[in-house]
Amino acid sequence: MKETLKRPEIDLSECVLCDICIELCPYVFKKNDAGYIEVADTDEYPEEDIDDIIRSCRGDCIVWDEDA
Repeated sequence: MKETLKRPEIDLSECVLCDICIELCPYVFKKNDAGYIEVADTDEYPEEDIDDIIRSCRGDCIVWDEDA
């Protein structure tokens, strides 16, 4: 049975582009060419770091997607 990778998900309609996620975890979050935050594709996401970002997010727009 394949293990499901938890992946952070951003609700761009709620994102206020405060960049706190990029400041705290630049290897996971980045701005794309259109100026929106996106999640980098990686083999793993640091759960503790992402949990801190979820708590710190000013737009309350980042959640874990466990179906990724």
